[in-house]
Amino acid sequence: MKKLLTTLALLYLSTLSATPAQPLTVILDWFANPTDGPILVAQEQHFFQREGLNVKIINPADPNDTAKLVALGKADVGIGSDPHMLLAIDHGLPLLRAGVILNQPMVAVASYDVSKLQDLKGKTIGYPVGDLDKFILGVMLNHVGLTLKDVNLIDVHFNIVQALLSKKVDAITGAMRDYEVPQLKMMGMKIHAFYPEHYGMPNYAELNYIINKQHRHDPRIAAFLRAIKLATDFINQHPNIAWRGIITQYPQLNTTLDKKSWQMTYPLFAKDPTETNRANFIKLAKLMQAKGWIKHVLPYRQYIA
Repeated sequence: MKKLLTTLALLYLSTLSATPAQPLTVILDWFANPTDGPILVAQEQHFFQREGLNVKIINPADPNDTAKLVALGKADVGIGSDPHMLLAIDHGLPLLRAGVILNQPMVAVASYDVSKLQDLKGKTIGYPVGDLDKFILGVMLNHVGLTLKDVNLIDVHFNIVQALLSKKVDAITGAMRDYEVPQLKMMGMKIHAFYPEHYGMPNYAELNYIINKQHRHDPRIAAFLRAIKLATDFINQHPNIAWRGIITQYPQLNTTLDKKSWQMTYPLFAKDPTETNRANFIKLAKLMQAKGWIKHVLPYRQYIA
């Protein structure tokens, strides 16, 4: 009997190895970086392969294009935040949130000039491309009795660090607390960082796995999330080995700043990528509707795969 079971097990494994891997394209929200850790580690440790997937990771030419490319079927999985996804769905894109990478905000308002958010009144604030950073800033200012009309806004594209270093602006919004904020501090600038969840914003998910609605029941997505769970467990157990694997794949990330970002970020990865906070998600949707950023708040199940 034991010999028979061993033979059956070997036959089963050979069948698995003979089964062609299913292709899956994942488009990031920008260039590969430490916040993409679960995806990069799942690739490097062959967890995708274990789940029968042949995953191709691509970068968008413009981070604002990720949701559109997923909606158009140019990628199977994309990366985006709760606010971006809600705005895209409100504009008619057929998207769903399949899972979570970082289940908390990661952006910040950063300034060298003020230590209290209300002291931004009359100051010049730089923001990157896209209106959602202005939305978040507006909510934060409202929380301390100000509005966007009380500050001077300048579009600095993606040059927020240089804009602050050169003192072209007094503060920036859209800075990542695990990247631009430590970067500015490492460059010798005394920085005060203000976090959205402390100033009126719900505790939304900064990074999600988004899919096209037509893939709601696609078994490849379930396999993808299983691989991500394996990768997250591996990261929590072996963070240094995981990081070495990432910089082997992406040697451009082998910098002091990126290592610092990794150390700040990996403890925040969602332990279970399928976890979600329904109350905070709906609270964010209703806030965006109240502020005029989206027209409709849909039933929760119409947002989640």
